Amino acid sequence: MSTFKNLIVFGAHGKVGQHLIKLIAKSSVNATAVVRNDEQAATIKEISSGGSNITSAKLDLADASVSDLAKNIKGHDAVVLTVGSAGKNLLQVDLDGVVKAFEATVEAKVRRLVIVSALFAENREAGLKSGLRNYYIAKHYADRILVDEFGDKLDYTIVKPTILTDDSPKGKIRIVQSPNDDYGTITRADVAQVLFDTLGFKDTFGKSYDIANGDKSIEDPKTYQ
Repeated sequence: MSTFKNLIVFGAHGKVGQHLIKLIAKSSVNATAVVRNDEQAATIKEISSGGSNITSAKLDLADASVSDLAKNIKGHDAVVLTVGSAGKNLLQVDLDGVVKAFEATVEAKVRRLVIVSALFAENREAGLKSGLRNYYIAKHYADRILVDEFGDKLDYTIVKPTILTDDSPKGKIRIVQSPNDDYGTITRADVAQVLFDTLGFKDTFGKSYDIANGDKSIEDPKTYQ
């Protein structure tokens, strides 16, 4: 359970984002789901069963200015970035969009930020082997900018899942230690649970985690030590 009570979720309409919104809707946490249009807002309302703790804000991360983003972030106490363009707009969304969000989070005087990246995104060789080179380039530099330029301004956690599936959640993960390990898979629902739970785990501040489904409880802070 998150100890942060007012979240803003970028990428709320994405596959992981929708799982996260469903989790939040069942909790005592309030969230602003950032969407691009009315159709996406309607989906958010539907999956949250019209819960009063979920509201929507229309904003396009690719086109919004840092000032626009900061105005929307202000008043929240944590930011979740589960953003992805599905390879269609990697520079403007996956790289520049999330970096603008870092800047806006600082401008809004919010410290806590959790972001979804990709397994071993810090390793260029992993990107080459994945066959998703441009995707990995965008994630690599976004993560690098977060750590190098915002490490002293944001209490960040980088969550780097392996291959995503739509299977039922298992509630358990493992930390993948090496690019030579068996990567396995992880459900999108479990990634959403990791995002929600790690928000309040102070031991995850300033750290990144390569995750796959495994045998450790997502809800146990010791899993991330």
